[in-house]
Amino acid sequence: METFDVGRLTDFDFEAVCKDLFELEFGVRLEIFTSGPDGGVDLRHMQGDDPALIVQCKHFHRSGRAKLLAHMRKAEAPKLAHLKPGRYVLATSVELSRAAKDKLYDMLQPFVRSPSDIYGKDDIDALLRKHDQVVRRHLRLWLTSASVLNSLMSKSIVTRSHALTDAVKATLRTYADNGSLGEALRLLDDRHVCVVAGTPGVGKTTLSHVLCAHYVSHGYDIIEISEDAEEANALWDPDVPQLFYYDDFLGQTAIDEKLGKNEDGRLISLMQRAANSPNKRFLLTTREYILAQARQRYERLDRHRFDVHTCVLDVAEYTYEARASILYNHVSASSLPARTKSIFASPGTYAPIIQHGNFNPRVISATLSEAVAFGTTGKRIAAEMVANLNDPGRVWGHIVNHQIGASDTLLLKTQLSFLSGIRMDTLESAWASSGGALRDLHNALKVLDGTMLRSVRHGEVVFVEFHNPSVRDYMRDFISSDHSEMKDFVDRIQLFEQVESLWSMLSSHNAEQVLQALMRCMPELERSAELAFRAETVVVEGHHSAHDNAHRALLCLKLGTAVASERVHDIGWRSISEDSVISKAWDQQTVQDIIGFLGDSKRQDLREFVPQAVDQAAEWIMELDLPDWRSLSDALDFASLLTDFEKGEEAHEYVAGRMDDYAEWALESWVEHGDGSRYDLTEMEAIFRHYESGDGDLYRLDEEMFDKVRALVEASASPLSAPRTPRRPAPARSTEPTAAEREGVARMMATLTPDGT
Repeated sequence: METFDVGRLTDFDFEAVCKDLFELEFGVRLEIFTSGPDGGVDLRHMQGDDPALIVQCKHFHRSGRAKLLAHMRKAEAPKLAHLKPGRYVLATSVELSRAAKDKLYDMLQPFVRSPSDIYGKDDIDALLRKHDQVVRRHLRLWLTSASVLNSLMSKSIVTRSHALTDAVKATLRTYADNGSLGEALRLLDDRHVCVVAGTPGVGKTTLSHVLCAHYVSHGYDIIEISEDAEEANALWDPDVPQLFYYDDFLGQTAIDEKLGKNEDGRLISLMQRAANSPNKRFLLTTREYILAQARQRYERLDRHRFDVHTCVLDVAEYTYEARASILYNHVSASSLPARTKSIFASPGTYAPIIQHGNFNPRVISATLSEAVAFGTTGKRIAAEMVANLNDPGRVWGHIVNHQIGASDTLLLKTQLSFLSGIRMDTLESAWASSGGALRDLHNALKVLDGTMLRSVRHGEVVFVEFHNPSVRDYMRDFISSDHSEMKDFVDRIQLFEQVESLWSMLSSHNAEQVLQALMRCMPELERSAELAFRAETVVVEGHHSAHDNAHRALLCLKLGTAVASERVHDIGWRSISEDSVISKAWDQQTVQDIIGFLGDSKRQDLREFVPQAVDQAAEWIMELDLPDWRSLSDALDFASLLTDFEKGEEAHEYVAGRMDDYAEWALESWVEHGDGSRYDLTEMEAIFRHYESGDGDLYRLDEEMFDKVRALVEASASPLSAPRTPRRPAPARSTEPTAAEREGVARMMATLTPDGT
């Protein structure tokens, strides 16, 4: 039997749900009132001048049965004697025994007709099962139903860890719809792919968590991708409805964090594969400016029509009511004392926040988390929130500069030195190697866990990561703006993964400031780079853990050039010229970038090495495992860049021949099995594009077979690649709320007071 977690509803939610339920149950229209003393009335139906029906809503799920009984006896029963309604109904989120109902019935007579006019938690559940349309109307209610929450807890739902489960459940407590949910659902249902984009802190991950819960409720398994799109292919099950969720798929601060191993091709291929699969959905998030950077750098991403899949979140489009709901939900769900929450019921407190030009859900959440963690009380919280909206970096700066100790700050700097989440044992090792006591590390983590950092468990392994990307942004600015901080930061680098993080800082918004700071601590940088180049690799969440010396060499070439350090530059050059690392590289992009770097170098010895590098690259290509059309296409694209050299031409001919062989096998399979072939529909479409564009040797293929299979493919093709009908722009609206909007928000915020006044 379906049950509903009404305890997750706010007071305002509970009252709104009761209004909808009892209007349907009693067949009458119920009035709901704005802020102010309720006089014993939450909902009312009038006949003439007298209240024929009063419904009182008591959301006492935290207080419990005993306090409800005491409150009804002392506060509500006297009000009833004055009101004298024709009928009085009590609705509460508290579970009521028969004895408790009888006590309430006795104290509320003669206005309660029978004990059945007293609705406890079980009775509310029964009404919700009866009136399913009410459940669907109230997002937080149906997304926190027992069936959804139990599905989220199922091991088959979230394959990466239970961290996503916990995050989704937490999100459902504070989510406020701003209109983007419907747009994202339309994209996923119509096109099967949605890229949620927007500025930092606007609510991309929050929206994605709600979408995950929605699809769980519709029977989908959620596959969280943490490293690259290939994970989705490994977990793809054609018979199971699946949603693949890839948060920050282009990285959090710069595109160099992610794309470097043919990920652009894998992403586009997975998007096309999901678009052609009726029981698959692909959900991705990214910052808008990072998506723009990626499309400038990667040709395949630039060719893809991202606009037809993208749902852009913009706080400027959030209505007055949507902003108020975000603030209300976060305050209501926080563990602040009731007296402190009640401060936000005043228009003088909430209006400057929700109408602030820099309104940002992440700043709201972070300010409240700080207040809970460090005991901020009273009106100071609201003042801090406005100050943080004026200067978003201040929300973390205040903690770092005024509320935490040296060990806590050192832990934040250590976390910054890794691109993503880091295993606890690696963190402990790095900390101890720098002379720190593990006791200090663990104490610091206790202080910061839940505010600036978070620890998550993946299987048997615990990772530590920043609580959200804005903390990383702040710490990067904190380090680069202080010479002594940057010097200490660089001097502590021991692992190459930390050098990668340092390099990503040179692609951030304050790249020039970072560059100048690095150049002022050159001895420490050169020493750390040499040490880290030889270090063993460590497991970093969301990134490849292969010890790829070609990748390391390339990064040292780039870093050395950027900071004008011959010593760092030559770490990479020696590895390339003496150790033949190109032939041992792990991915095509690294090899391609090395050759490009050598050819563009101002140093003659590097340029003269290009023919040798091409020979190594050609041999590397011809030894690759090329199991599918995508990998063959990638290899051909790369080989085509090398055809000015004899060995490169040989590699190009070799890959082209492999592609012709593959196409013949695929055509034969489709003649026999059609779309039941082991060759994917998207792959077959790519094969036809290749040959019809003149890139392949069409004469090698059977023309009749080619035409027959093309007809089969076209008949099976999905219409999802058609251009998307542009969404009509939202009608222009005044920045000032209407009287009705003000009244609705005031009624909602008033429920933050202990007595709803």
